[in-house]
Amino acid sequence: MATYTFNCQLCGEFSVWHQSIKGNKQITTCPTCHAASKRIFKPPIIFQMDQTVKKQIERGMKPQLVKKQLLPSTPIGSKTKTKRPWQV
Repeated sequence: MATYTFNCQLCGEFSVWHQSIKGNKQITTCPTCHAASKRIFKPPIIFQMDQTVKKQIERGMKPQLVKKQLLPSTPIGSKTKTKRPWQV
């Protein structure tokens, strides 16, 4: 189930649970005054996560510059040839 947060101009913010991801989730009716309410973005709750996972998510949000010297020497997807990979 997904939780979506909406903002009603008269009542304020409220959350709605949806069991399906089908359909329009941008506008819904307020459960209190039945006015049309627009969806607002709320970031995921990451303060309760493990610190390593949280740092990885935060690091993934920022673009990173990687110099050519730091790239791996073998192309991505190429396999290294070893006769007996179980004997390292």
